[in-house]
Amino acid sequence: MTMGQHTDLIAQRLGFGCGRLKGGHEKVHALRLVHAALDLGIRHFDTAPPYGLGTSEAVLGEALQGRQELVTVFTKAGLARPASPGLMQTARAIVKPLARHIPGLRNAVLKGMAHRAAPARFDPDFIARSFETSLRLLQREHVDGLLLHEAQAHDTLAPLKPLFERYIAQGRLGACGSSTGETRGQLVRFGTVLQYRCPVPGMDETPSAPGDILHGAFRFIAPAIAQQMAQDRPLKDQLASLLPAGTDPAAATGALALAYALDRFPNRLLFSTNQPQRLATTLEQVRHITGTVQWRPTMQALHAAFNHTGVPCAA
Repeated sequence: MTMGQHTDLIAQRLGFGCGRLKGGHEKVHALRLVHAALDLGIRHFDTAPPYGLGTSEAVLGEALQGRQELVTVFTKAGLARPASPGLMQTARAIVKPLARHIPGLRNAVLKGMAHRAAPARFDPDFIARSFETSLRLLQREHVDGLLLHEAQAHDTLAPLKPLFERYIAQGRLGACGSSTGETRGQLVRFGTVLQYRCPVPGMDETPSAPGDILHGAFRFIAPAIAQQMAQDRPLKDQLASLLPAGTDPAAATGALALAYALDRFPNRLLFSTNQPQRLATTLEQVRHITGTVQWRPTMQALHAAFNHTGVPCAA
């Protein structure tokens, strides 16, 4: 596989999840992270109004200004932006160091924030305001996708179809759909684009459509790979042979998870990190893995091992 094919694989199949892009005192770091993703070949970015404590869209919009790469940008609507992102960011900065010493503090704070969050809304007026604000913050006249964010079965979505059809006809929107942090079976379908969690290795899998977008490889596939390697030394050695010389496969489970998903699914895959070095290392490892002749056979062996042992991913 040539470098051009490597770049195409990254650009066409991987996307960067912008949930950790934050403004305020973290904005400079977030801008560098987006620029690093672009430099490394990423051409798809996924954001939402609540991401980054309400600042992700603005940070992404600023980061993309002046860049010459052709990118696709997806955002969402339905969940509101936090009312006081600056206050929430300050609280997070205070809680983060304390959480290392006080068990359960971080989870308690997150649950409290979730409890205080405004409920999702999917009425046309709210969605229209959300979309207009997203375009302004992203500094774009057009986004490639707008996904309904965590719609539930009881939500009335049919009145939104004329709104989205108008946006598409105006050239302001490429496609619409729905997204969830859960599995495909728990997604409320809408539009033409579906975004949901990667199927769990070793468990019953619902086949994905090629146009769907998957997320969660780091969270759900990487731990399963680590568990499988701990039980199967020959498989660990086989996976290690795909990596750059001297790389401990236990430290490369993120790249192995993406490589597994790239082989297993035909979909766009989202991943996220707030560490530029991890981003660079992971993509370097993915390029190395997918450039070896043993990439696909080894991923098939890994999949067979999952099916044999039924190792589930950590929740």
